[in-house]
Amino acid sequence: MTLTDWLERLSPGPLPVFAHTRQVLTEQRRRAEEISAREVAQTILSDPFATLDLIHRANQRGSRMGGEITTAESALMMLGLGRYLDQTRNLLVLEEGPQGRDAKLMATLHSLLRRVHHAAWQARDFAVLHSDVRAEEVQVATLLHAIPEFLLLLRAPAEALRLARLKRRLPHEEAEQQVLGGVSLEQLRLPLLESWKIPELSRDLLDPSRVEKPRHAILHACLDIAERAQRGWWDEALLGDYIALAGIENLPLENVIATTHANAMRAERAGDWIAAPGAGAWMPMLPGPWPIDPDDEEELVTAAPAKPVAEPVPPPTAKPAAPTEEEEAHQLCPLPDKQVLRDALQNIEGHLDGSLNLNQMSAVILKGLHTGLGLSRILFAMVTPDGRQIKSRFTLGIKADDPMRHFAFELETRDLFGQLMGKMQGVWMHQDNREKLWPMLHPSLQKMIGDVDFYAMSLHANGKPVGLIYADRGHGDCGLDPHSYTDFKMLCLQAARGLGKLKQ
Repeated sequence: MTLTDWLERLSPGPLPVFAHTRQVLTEQRRRAEEISAREVAQTILSDPFATLDLIHRANQRGSRMGGEITTAESALMMLGLGRYLDQTRNLLVLEEGPQGRDAKLMATLHSLLRRVHHAAWQARDFAVLHSDVRAEEVQVATLLHAIPEFLLLLRAPAEALRLARLKRRLPHEEAEQQVLGGVSLEQLRLPLLESWKIPELSRDLLDPSRVEKPRHAILHACLDIAERAQRGWWDEALLGDYIALAGIENLPLENVIATTHANAMRAERAGDWIAAPGAGAWMPMLPGPWPIDPDDEEELVTAAPAKPVAEPVPPPTAKPAAPTEEEEAHQLCPLPDKQVLRDALQNIEGHLDGSLNLNQMSAVILKGLHTGLGLSRILFAMVTPDGRQIKSRFTLGIKADDPMRHFAFELETRDLFGQLMGKMQGVWMHQDNREKLWPMLHPSLQKMIGDVDFYAMSLHANGKPVGLIYADRGHGDCGLDPHSYTDFKMLCLQAARGLGKLKQ
């Protein structure tokens, strides 16, 4: 089928809503005299079908009046809240139609709904953190991103289920083109939403070519987080999303990670009616094989296994005393992973064509330092826009209340770090040179860093200083060594090359 064929098959028409949506709207209709449009909008925004239907209807009417409606609350005001609630009596219910009799289809719908619900929750919260007064527009656009998948499950269930299976073992775009006859969901998304009269502003937020803008970057990072976290929180690619959000929000990396995890748990609780586990369920990951997905069951050719024998539950044991903060921080020394270091060096080399932005390049650098070199506390400071200071931009492994969060020094100062910035060079502070080098640090930085060995290296790109990388292994017994210092300098040299070739 061609793109035109799919647009015709998924064209505007009657849409069902999930049974939970109609149930809540029915209860809200009884309070029509006192309920607010915002409260009803929140119900609608938990259901992508209801959201699409509402925005579509409002813009059908709004287009005749010369306006575009981009939020559920505005759409309700356009159509009339009382009138909309009255019309909910006639809503089609998904579970009461043929889809409701197909257990596999409903499982896939609920799994998709969980992912989209989580992404929209993250996107709205990070938009609010960015002081976006129209954060609901970002939330709505995030929900609408998955409309091609929802409509395929509704109008072309056989193809949609096959696509879900193929995506588990093929790159997504390859699977989409194989099932949809050479058409990808990305190619289908924007023209499909346009056919449903979704406003240009909402479609613009979903345009992957505009991801450099803050609202777009927030939306796409949250979509990626929701998709990756659907199968656990240990995907290393999540670090790139966290760093992107940290740069946009101007927040420490650890704060962004904590906010993301908290949002996942809130989304999990808010969607307790959705019959599928969400990313919040995988927060306390347990050892063992990943459960078989319902979509994969028909591909298993082995006989059904016998019922597993329940393992005896061991008697409860007394919990050991909680370690002190110092013990907890230094029980284990991180081990360098040479393969991760090599991957980081090659990744930077492969993106000297300007294909990565600052956040993406920083993610590669931080991963190489943290996992590749086994450095537990890392600080990436950059030249401020006025060119006068070097100031902390990204941190990893540094606690929120640690003074190192406020690491900064004047570029023209003559202390140790200021002298480092004169050219690209590094320093390893250790017990043999501490007596000589420590007095060269400004007293405020001495107090901030404390009695710890560290590596530091200035970064220059295109003949100018761009920043400084500081790294250590904490204040415990995990010392530094000459081999790691050599690798640290090698990675910093490559990092400087990458920073000089960022996407503009």
